[in-house]
Parts: sequence; structure tokens; C-alpha cells
Amino acid sequence: MAIKKLKESNKKNGRCRLGFDADMSIYGAARNHEDLMLYFHDFDHFEIDMSAVEEVDCSGIQLLLALKLSAEAHAKTMTITAVSEPVSEVMDVLNIKDQFDWSDQPGH
Repeated sequence: MAIKKLKESNKKNGRCRLGFDADMSIYGAARNHEDLMLYFHDFDHFEIDMSAVEEVDCSGIQLLLALKLSAEAHAKTMTITAVSEPVSEVMDVLNIKDQFDWSDQPGH
């Protein structure tokens, strides 16, 4: 998976939209963390779009939780704006959807 800064990001207002692609599994965990850290210090609010994620495991969810905790520790915020069906299913199985802030999207 690659994490990409989306064009709607705005450094002046501190808003970073990040798109997660295809794979949120253990195989890309280190790279995914590196990608996130490229943007972490430059922005205050992160909007996470996981609508393109096709595969997710616990390491992908751990990455999200780590981003959330790091954001809170640095007075930053994180909102999930979209998830794919695989991400939604894993979050349901783990019963962790309430651990995250969500934009107004049905069925989160």
C-alpha cells in the first residue's frame, strides 16, 4: 500500500487528506508508517480515505490506532472519511469503530 497526500490537502490551514491504496497488511506496514511520517509534522488535521483498500489485517488497524494516538499526543486530530468493505468488516470483527472519529458517513 502507498499512502498518498490528496490534492485537497492544504498546508496553510493544516488539513491533510490521505488516501490509502489497496493493501493495509503486515507486508507494507513499515513502508506505510514511513509514508505517514512524511506528512505528520507538517499538518494538524488528518482526513483518512480508505475507500480503495482491498486487503487489511491487524497491522493496518494498528497503524491507524498509532496515528490516532500520535495525533492526540501532539494536539492533532484524525478523522476517517471513507472505508472500503474489507476495512469495515475488520473493524466490525475487532469492535473498534468507536475508537475513531468519523466524518458524516452512513454505516461507519
